[in-house]
Amino acid sequence: MRILTIMGTPHKGNTRAITDLFLKEFEDGNNSFDEIVLPNDFNKICFGCANCILKGEDKCPHYNEVNPLIKKIENADLIIMATPVFVGSCSSGLKTLLDHLAYMWLVHRPKESMFNKVGLIITTAGGSYVKQTVKLLKTNFSFLGVPRVYNYGITTMKMGGNYSDYKDKDKIKKRIHKKANKVKKALINNKVGFKTKFLYNLFKMTQKNGWNKIDVDYWKEKGWLDGKRPY
Repeated sequence: MRILTIMGTPHKGNTRAITDLFLKEFEDGNNSFDEIVLPNDFNKICFGCANCILKGEDKCPHYNEVNPLIKKIENADLIIMATPVFVGSCSSGLKTLLDHLAYMWLVHRPKESMFNKVGLIITTAGGSYVKQTVKLLKTNFSFLGVPRVYNYGITTMKMGGNYSDYKDKDKIKKRIHKKANKVKKALINNKVGFKTKFLYNLFKMTQKNGWNKIDVDYWKEKGWLDGKRPY
């Protein structure tokens, strides 16, 4: 099993500590681990030029920098997005990467490999907006075609700390163990559910008379407009 962690910050605080606990749960098998740390591994701000959508992803001004990261995402079986809550949302580093994946959304040119993955969202906050940040990342996973997404969010009421400082650290470990087992089961028996199928079929209808030629040609080339499916 190939596990990719996308860390929204290089800071080794709450989010890093919780993520490491999850990763330990997957050390009991023939799993390989890879990691992207943002913004260290990618710090290019999306210009909003829409070249990736309108002209092709290779026309993105940051294609050479972002494409190796996209290959890592495509090769993973489990994708972990981990981020602290920054000003009511995910970290700017993670948002920057997600902005560069716009062309991969179901409404444009989704990748077949995304339909076979499991997603895990890890979010920590010193205060509020855990639920809102989880919702944002779930939306990104869903529109990238990832069918099974799990999340673990925790409000620590402490900034820059470590879970080991908390009185309920044993409860945290138990919850993580329970959640990790659900993720493991999903990886063994991953199914494309109703929501993913609904979104796919919805955008399939829009592509039949699509406004963006490069998207329409992509769907035609894949055979998706003629009955084939990416899952």
